[in-house]
Amino acid sequence: MDRNTRDQGNKSRIISQIPKKRPYSAFAALYDRVMREAPYSDWASMILEGYQIGTGSFPPCSIFDMGCGTCKIWPYLPPESELWGMDDSAEMLQIADSKLIRGTRVQGSLLSFPPLPNNFDLAFSIHDTLNYFLEEAQIERIFAQTSAILSEDGVFFFDVSTERNFQKNFRGRTLKETHGSTKLVWENEYDPESSVLKTSLHFTGPEVSGVEEHFHRAYPLEIWKSLLEGAGFTILGIGSDYASWKVSSRANYWNFLCRKNSK
Repeated sequence: MDRNTRDQGNKSRIISQIPKKRPYSAFAALYDRVMREAPYSDWASMILEGYQIGTGSFPPCSIFDMGCGTCKIWPYLPPESELWGMDDSAEMLQIADSKLIRGTRVQGSLLSFPPLPNNFDLAFSIHDTLNYFLEEAQIERIFAQTSAILSEDGVFFFDVSTERNFQKNFRGRTLKETHGSTKLVWENEYDPESSVLKTSLHFTGPEVSGVEEHFHRAYPLEIWKSLLEGAGFTILGIGSDYASWKVSSRANYWNFLCRKNSK
């Protein structure tokens, strides 16, 4: 029982609700600080290596970033490439705009791609963006739309968190961080029956306060394979943790390299 709902006798009491925010609204202000050690350069290297493996050419003329956030990886992409990105969070995109990161960004959901001016040679999605979609039908829809915006023989690269990552690194764990004058507490609950990880982010500080709830789902490797093949992709390789093109049972992340099938 919540401590604020236990018997208070005859005394009346007004309970203030903690304001809940959309994912990546409050978090946007702290995201780049939280991710300051993220190996964006290594991620970009594996994505671009995958493109070269898949096409035998380099660099890609056009690149589409699915769930681009603050676009921290974009400076590591080829300067010759035309860059486009999409994200559901206006706050994350505003930060990218404020830093004058080159390229074109649009706000929107991966479940409904907006009209785009051309097809792309390379599409990618990193840092477990696809784990946010809790139904297989949603993943199926995203893969179909990704195939539709790729050029013939275009390459699709993405990573996803594994169930092992949720179990080992997050289940039941509370993490505390301080960024400037803002305190951030991560509370994690994992349900092994649904394979869903719930992360509650509690912010306390002058910049931002309140709570965001994030939900992620881990899917078995065979589900990812089946959905990709059903969407018309050939899987060229599956790697682990941006370290090798080998599937490891100990991986926190799987990396998928796919090519759109020719008609």
